[in-house]
Amino acid sequence: MTLLQPGLSLWRTPPDPDAPPPMALGQALAHAARRWGAAEAVACLRQPAGGDRRWRFAELDREAERLAAALLTRGYAPGEAIAVWGSNEAAWTLLQYALAKAGLVLVALNPLYRRAELIHALNAAGAVAVFHADAAGGQALGALVDQVAAEVPTLRARHRFADAMAPSFEPSATASLPRVDPSAVLMIQYTSGTTGAPKAAQLTHAGVLAISRLSYRCWGFRSGDRICHGFPLFHVGGSGNSTPGALQVGATSLPLHIFNAGDALDILEQERCAGFIGVPTMLTAMMAHPSLPRRDLSALRCIVIGGAPVNPRLLAACEAAFEARACNGYGQTETGGVAASTAPDDPPERKTETSGRALPGVSVKVARPDGEAAPLGQAGSLWVASPGAMRGYVGQEPASPSEWIDTGDLAALDGDGFVRIVGRTKEMVIRGGENLYPAEIERLLGEHPDVAEIAVVGVPDAKYGEELCAAVRLRPGADLDEATFKVWCLAHISRWKCPRYVVFVDELPLTLSGKVIKAQLRDAMLAALGLAPA
Repeated sequence: MTLLQPGLSLWRTPPDPDAPPPMALGQALAHAARRWGAAEAVACLRQPAGGDRRWRFAELDREAERLAAALLTRGYAPGEAIAVWGSNEAAWTLLQYALAKAGLVLVALNPLYRRAELIHALNAAGAVAVFHADAAGGQALGALVDQVAAEVPTLRARHRFADAMAPSFEPSATASLPRVDPSAVLMIQYTSGTTGAPKAAQLTHAGVLAISRLSYRCWGFRSGDRICHGFPLFHVGGSGNSTPGALQVGATSLPLHIFNAGDALDILEQERCAGFIGVPTMLTAMMAHPSLPRRDLSALRCIVIGGAPVNPRLLAACEAAFEARACNGYGQTETGGVAASTAPDDPPERKTETSGRALPGVSVKVARPDGEAAPLGQAGSLWVASPGAMRGYVGQEPASPSEWIDTGDLAALDGDGFVRIVGRTKEMVIRGGENLYPAEIERLLGEHPDVAEIAVVGVPDAKYGEELCAAVRLRPGADLDEATFKVWCLAHISRWKCPRYVVFVDELPLTLSGKVIKAQLRDAMLAALGLAPA
């Protein structure tokens, strides 16, 4: 029974009654192999090196055990951290399962890291080895690991992705795989770092499995479905949700190597995919692709949009263009990925105005500054307690999944438990004493038919303290000027929410997970407007 405390923004959800016993990821793969052994588990297509790779569940389980044993006989011990560095290649998925079976901790690295970022990430996790792709982002990854090795005292070895895939990478002796505690750390995921240095969040086996299973169940995915996903595997939406979610329901996981609209549409069509999971920019690009009208995407049932705020027009356009139900969700690395989500059959207004309800077993609270629950409907800081919550950042005392995590986001909760995100605490703009929430304004102004993307930041103002500035990327062929857009704004939102400044841009600075890097955007807007920092 779900309880909303009367009059307060506190939604407590009891544990999921259908949850299986806690298990480790390697154990979950073995269970899937026994249940769906001959079915296809993973299909890595359009791969730049080594060609396409497909695994059935039983085959993937055997290969993961082989690689796990090989790692243990080479001297790696359960509990040690091994980094995986590269784009979504087949080896990434195999390594995730092999490391899990060996009781090793996977350190997920952004393939675009440069020298200083790589040193920080490896040292923060205490990585003892790196498995890497040959190249990514225009740089040779192996050469860079060699260059930084002297500055990472814990690092003992590096291996290529090709080594993990090679039959020659066999156990050098008989090795018994350990019994892995489900509460042990499965992976270290780095926060996106849009507001500072990335932090090393520790996610457990049981937590990752719980949230990914609940997510896939919410979205209606089931055995036999084929799910294409565009999240990078170094992101919690990839290895923390899309991969283990498909595993647990018996679906086929089809990770995109690097997102390309044409390739994504080819895979959706040719593989008869029932679902697609990605960020808003991916859906925008696919809808703009000239081949979309002639595609046969009749197998597609559900599109899940995450990683960044979704404006109502985009969600409605997705449903119309793909003739499929669309869902949007909310979460962050620290909460184990998805914390709340809409469902395919939710009413349109719920999908366009909220981020859904908390998943079973997840509790949410909108808090006042003193930490107590705010009155229902009032905006405040969003706190989450989740079975998928991180065990803490590396170097901190372990946290309990029952503990509240302050997400840093601002939200409001309605009487049915639906969460409406209105912005980030650090991004809130205070104009003349009025609290303004960029996410809310972006959602409203994103309704303009000529607007492809919009991001709102605060800039200094001598009179009001701060003013709103909107960075707008127009749709191809659109002819919209600042004055016309401001007139439209005044007709559609409250006067004090209308941006004083409007800057048209060719692109917005984004992380690989599709989030706007607000600090970088704000600096660019200050430069474009000739304003000095506060």
